[in-house]
Parts: sequence; C-alpha cells; structure tokens
Amino acid sequence: MEETLQGKKLDFKTKFFYGFGSISFGIKNNGFSYFVLFVYSSVLGLPAWMAGLALNLVLIADAITDPLVGYFSDRTRSRLGRRHPFMYAAALPVAITYYFLWTPPESLTDWELFSYLLFCAIVIRVFITFYEVPSVSLGPELTDNYVERTSLMSFRYFFGWFGGLTTYNLVWFWFGPSNVTETFSDGRFNPEAWSEYGLVAAILIFIGIIVTAAGTHKHIPDLIEPPERKNSSLGKVLIEVKETLLSNRSYMFLFFSGLLAALAGGIEAAFAVYFDSYFWGLNLDEMLTRGLCLYLAPIIAIFAAPFFTDRFGKKKTVMYIWAFQIIFAALPFALRFSDLTYGTSLFPENGSPYLLPTLCIHVVINVSAGIIVFATLASMLMDLVEDIQLKTGRREEGILFSARSFADKAVSGFGLTFAGIILSLISFPESSVIREQLDGTVPNEILADLALWYIPICIVAFGSALALVAGYSLTRDEHEENAANPDTKVWKES
Repeated sequence: MEETLQGKKLDFKTKFFYGFGSISFGIKNNGFSYFVLFVYSSVLGLPAWMAGLALNLVLIADAITDPLVGYFSDRTRSRLGRRHPFMYAAALPVAITYYFLWTPPESLTDWELFSYLLFCAIVIRVFITFYEVPSVSLGPELTDNYVERTSLMSFRYFFGWFGGLTTYNLVWFWFGPSNVTETFSDGRFNPEAWSEYGLVAAILIFIGIIVTAAGTHKHIPDLIEPPERKNSSLGKVLIEVKETLLSNRSYMFLFFSGLLAALAGGIEAAFAVYFDSYFWGLNLDEMLTRGLCLYLAPIIAIFAAPFFTDRFGKKKTVMYIWAFQIIFAALPFALRFSDLTYGTSLFPENGSPYLLPTLCIHVVINVSAGIIVFATLASMLMDLVEDIQLKTGRREEGILFSARSFADKAVSGFGLTFAGIILSLISFPESSVIREQLDGTVPNEILADLALWYIPICIVAFGSALALVAGYSLTRDEHEENAANPDTKVWKES
C-alpha cells in the first residue's frame, strides 16, 4: 500500500478487516429482525403487541444516540483517530447485553418482561451504534476509487450475511434439535435453546468487533483528522447537521429510498418464520438445507457487485437488478396464493420433492441480487461524501451514515409492528393453538390472506424505493473529479 490510501486499489487484508466486523452487526440484525418478536411472544408468552411496542420505543434512544455518535465520531481527536475509540468501547457492553436479552429471569410478569426487553434492546442498539456508525464511516477514507468502494461494501455485506446466516442456521441445526424434550417436541419453543443461542451469538459479536477494530488500527495515521474546535452550542451543532444532510439532493433521494426499503424489509423479516413454518411447511432439516444454500449468495455478490458497477455504473446496476429482484422475490408467493385461492397447480405443493430445490434456487438468486443492490447503494452514499464536503468544507461520513442508519432502524421497527397488526387482522392463530388444536398447520384461507397482504405491500414499498433512486444524479466522472480535488483530502470549515 502506498503512502496515501485514497484512489488506490485496496489489498485483500484491508477489505477483509473492514468487512469482518459486520459479522457482529449481521448477528444483531438477524436476531432483532427474525427472532426477538417470535421468542418473546411465542416462546416467553409476552403479548405480541407489547413486544412490538418495546421494540418501537427503542427508537427514542436511537433518535438521540445515532446522530450524536455520528457527529462526535466525525469530530473526535485522539491518538486512536476519529473512529476507533468508539469501536473498541462497543465490544464488551453489546456482547454481554445481547446474551442477557435471550436469557430473561423466570416468572416475570408481562410488564416486567416488557421492561426487561426494552432495557436490553436499548443498551444493545446504543452500543452497536457505537461500533457500526464509526466502522462503516472508515470506508470513504480508505479509498475514493469508484469501483473499490463497491468492492469494500461487498465485503461488508458478505460478512454481515455470513454472521446472520451462521447464527440463523445454528438455531435450526443445533439449538432447536438439541433442546427437544417431553415438554417441547419442537426445540424452537424451549427457552433453553435461545439462551444457548444468546451465548454463542454474544461471543461472535465480541470477536467480530475486536477483529475489525484491531485489523484496521494500522490505518489510523492515514486517515483525515478534524481540526481542533472550540465549544459549539447546541444550535450550531444542529445547524451543521441540517446543512450536511440537506445540502445534497442525491443524498435525500437515497435517504427516503432507504426508508421505504427498510419498512418493507422489516415486514419481510417479521413474516419469515411464519412463511417458513406454515406457508411452505418446512421442517428443521429443510430450513437448514435452504440456509446452507444461502451462503452462496454473498459469495456471488462479492464478485458480481464490483463487476456490474465497473461495467454499467452504480445507478444503472441498482435500477435494473432491483427491478428484477422485486418481481422475482414475490413470484413464489404469488404462485402459491393462486394455488391456495383458485385451486391451480403453479408451484410445487408442500411435501413435494421439488419444493425445497425450487425454494433453494429462488432464495440464492433473490438474495444475491439484493446484496448487489444494497452494497452498490452504500457505495453510492460513499461517493457523496466528497460532493458534500466541497460544499460544507467538513468531512462528515459519520453524520451521513448515522442519519441513514437511524432512518433504516426506525421504519424497520414499524415494519415489525405492522406485521403484528396484519397477523391480528387475519386472525393468525397463536403458536400454542397451532400445536395443540390445529395439528401444527394453519388453515389455507388464513395463509392466502397472509400472502394477499404481504405481496402488494412489499412490491409497492420496494418499487417506490427503487423509483426514488432515479433522483440520484452523481455520475462516475463527477465523482472522480471530486476525488481528485485536493480540498477533499483535508477538513476545511465552511
């Protein structure tokens, strides 16, 4: 690596260490997206509306901490640089609290369990922000190369998916089957399984954060250092944040696109367990098989995203691949809805030997396309750093990424709540009723209603998010011109 990292192609180690810590974020995201609502409502017995309320109240903490961490991370002066003090500080608190989230004390009342969930979720979200925002903000400083930024974000998404998939598969392969008892014929409903999951996940979260912080430590001398600042009033801080976020039209289009995509993603994640267990009727072994196939998706994307970016440009890559993915993702659900409602035979029925291979092929293609899209979108956001810096004089990756991060978390939380409302509207039975009264199945009419809500909501939300990307106007030539401007190599106050 030459004296300056900007504009250079990065070596494998730099990309590896920058991306590796996303294992931690992927595990946390996977747990909150797929398991928390299920565990607290179906396993621990907390009413679903209370679990959803707790997860949404966490957004108050996010609204305060996300922009503050972004702002102060941009302006921190220390021998560890701007980003690393926050990253090192996050590792132990988030890991410990993540374990306790899945191991609540026994015999708590509903409101005590609600308070416990709320406390753990706030601590986890605050300290994961201490890691994630400064960590992702390193990217634009490591390189301003147009294609390398997409490659860098592809590594980040690769490890994020790897971490999430690994813990997700362990639930089906290890924690669930190993906790089958006379009381729990399905180990997923045994609280002990989730305590084991919490311990393993917490250890992996700690390792991921420390490895990335230590692995990128050597780059601290090469990174931009903010100037010494006098004490700023709250009013000036708010003015600077507002100026940074509103100074660029392309950023606002990406911001609102991310809002809609996160809303749809929250709904998708909340319904995943219900679709797998009841809509497709998958058993634990089948879920594991499909989960193992999913490892192919980030491997495909880590090579495909930079290739498409270099060949077609970032905006076209997102527009074309996302349009395909939105329709392709909904296809199996639409076909099965037709089978349930009109008696057609358009999709392999549950129990068919063709069902699992079909779902495996579908999910690998679908997720590969999704990772390519979102890694490229993150790279597009990176390219706006210099564009905004030339207008404000300030290098504020932290603010840009923290605002986007908070928006994503905010509406994904509403997605969980919305999913709970839909389940109530269609009278989806409680898990205990399904096990004890319905012989483990859900009536076809209710499954058809679930698909009828799910398909149009996701298509409209993701499609609207795609339409907003059309407003992004920064071209490759404009970015390279910005990157070559010496004013982007130092922090200059406006």
